[in-house]
Amino acid sequence: MSALSYATFVRRHVKNKESELADLYHAVRNIPYGSVGERDPLKVITNNVGSCSGKHILLRDLLRETGHDAEIITIFAHFNRGVPSHPSMPTDLRAMIEGDPVYDFHHYVRVLGDQHWLKLDATWHDTLTPFGFPVNGKWRGQGDTVLAATPVREYPAVEDLAARKAELLAQLSPAEREKRNRFFERLTEWMARL
Repeated sequence: MSALSYATFVRRHVKNKESELADLYHAVRNIPYGSVGERDPLKVITNNVGSCSGKHILLRDLLRETGHDAEIITIFAHFNRGVPSHPSMPTDLRAMIEGDPVYDFHHYVRVLGDQHWLKLDATWHDTLTPFGFPVNGKWRGQGDTVLAATPVREYPAVEDLAARKAELLAQLSPAEREKRNRFFERLTEWMARL
């Protein structure tokens, strides 16, 4: 993404230097989630939708652009365990949430704030609040946010997140990848109707 596009996004969303970290976090967090596989930060802004990796790449880049030390951490998780089941969801999606683990490699941003690393998970947007998702809407720049998934394993930060994700997903069996893909397709379809 160009520096000009970053600057425009920052000007649009940041109120002042004191609230910059929280303002950027919430601006990215409130971009609707969609597991569309889009990881290009400019397309996340343009389309106003992004996967967890796309939203976290955007957040990392914006934080770096504004002078913060930031990196993306990848975790292996049973992603469905962090998604609340809701009666408005299709029956097959609820069955996947409540059933056997759906394996995924989730991401969050780690940013240096006040000499401590903070964990920022910008996955869920405010529309999901009434459905029990941990949207982190009240975070004001202090402490960690709630992660969208509980880490089973954590991987060191890398710059090329797309390559890392492809490498890790290739380690899942074809059946595990198919189950994961179906889960995220159904979850994204449900969210798009909200």
